[in-house]
Amino acid sequence: MGEPKVFISYSHDSADHRAWVLRLASDLRARGIDVTLDQWDLVPGQDVSMFMQKGIAEADRVLMICSAPYVKKAEAGRGGVGYERLIVTAEVVQSIDTIKFIPILRANKSKRTPRFLGPRLYVDFENDAAYMLKLEELAREILGVSTLSKPPLGPNLFSGKPLGGTLTRTLGPTGTLASAEFLESDWFSRGYKKAEQGINKLSLTGHMELRVAIAHEMSKSQIELLNAVRHSEIRTFGWPIGITLENRDEYRPRPYEDGIKAEISINAKNNTDRTSYDYWALRSNGDFYLLQSLFEDTRRLNCIFFDTRMVRVTESLMFAENLYTKLGAPPEARVIIRIGHRGIAGRSLNSASQSRYISPKIAAENECMSDVVTILGTMKQTRVDDVRKLLEPMFMLFDFQEFSVQVYEDIVRGFEKGEIR
Repeated sequence: MGEPKVFISYSHDSADHRAWVLRLASDLRARGIDVTLDQWDLVPGQDVSMFMQKGIAEADRVLMICSAPYVKKAEAGRGGVGYERLIVTAEVVQSIDTIKFIPILRANKSKRTPRFLGPRLYVDFENDAAYMLKLEELAREILGVSTLSKPPLGPNLFSGKPLGGTLTRTLGPTGTLASAEFLESDWFSRGYKKAEQGINKLSLTGHMELRVAIAHEMSKSQIELLNAVRHSEIRTFGWPIGITLENRDEYRPRPYEDGIKAEISINAKNNTDRTSYDYWALRSNGDFYLLQSLFEDTRRLNCIFFDTRMVRVTESLMFAENLYTKLGAPPEARVIIRIGHRGIAGRSLNSASQSRYISPKIAAENECMSDVVTILGTMKQTRVDDVRKLLEPMFMLFDFQEFSVQVYEDIVRGFEKGEIR
């Protein structure tokens, strides 16, 4: 299939309006859409009515620039717009559910479209500040590339039937999920090396690493990935996992060949700044990688706060749940998660909250990695237990420190409600 053909129907309201239509047509052509426009394709001596008739008949989509004068002329049947109305009406009558004709609102405060179009969904170009956003929306519609894919229909989680489904990237030789298959690929290794170089430049010794994969085949575009991350952030505690700083060009997410990534490296210059590092990347198949400096380093030297770690791991699981839901993974899909803490040797385990005092204990080991495998559709129900499984091995390195299930329950469920306890 070749490039989609588009015909633009509009009224010559003013020189500015003609220029705006020309800009729209040029921008669409730059995005691989074959636009027919009278300013390019209609020459003196040419049959105008035949140009309009042929242009509309041969087009895959027709953009109708519905300015206020255009709507009046179309409904009154005047001029070229009135003639085009006859052609369009004939096609609409033949196929009432056709999506060939796209109303475009421009210079139309009443937001009315011609009555013969019926209640068709329009693209609103009234706000010049939102031009590029609307242009992308329109181009994607014409090219048939959705911003977000409709998720597949999952099973009824409350039917009492066991969760099933074929997991093509899932089973190890014993029939169980092999975390290494998902979380130790070259892609994750490259992410770690990149982030390690960045955090070392800031002389930060401690960090948390997050690796997440899903046992479900997917392939997403960069814009789908970016939109999913934007709508998955949890802004309850400090900078969120997968932070998208759109107002800082040097920190905003960037597309690359196989996904998107962002690096936020801040070297403190004065007392109002804090040295911190965040690096994250999301791959087209759903693999997610994060490395971030420890929040504790901005509060107290050589410390680890057990309640802050519970909060950060809870946030990581909530982010993963949001992310794969937004990316359209089915509820029965397995989510494989690894949390790692490095640079903990010699640090003292403390509490960020004065109401949860513990006797400080020192870690002798420098790092700890823990994995869990959970099910997307039940992540909320298992969250407390998953956080406990991911953190207990690290806490044990601090002279066998343990915490009751009630402590995990209180902190995890509180954070889910937007509270830091």
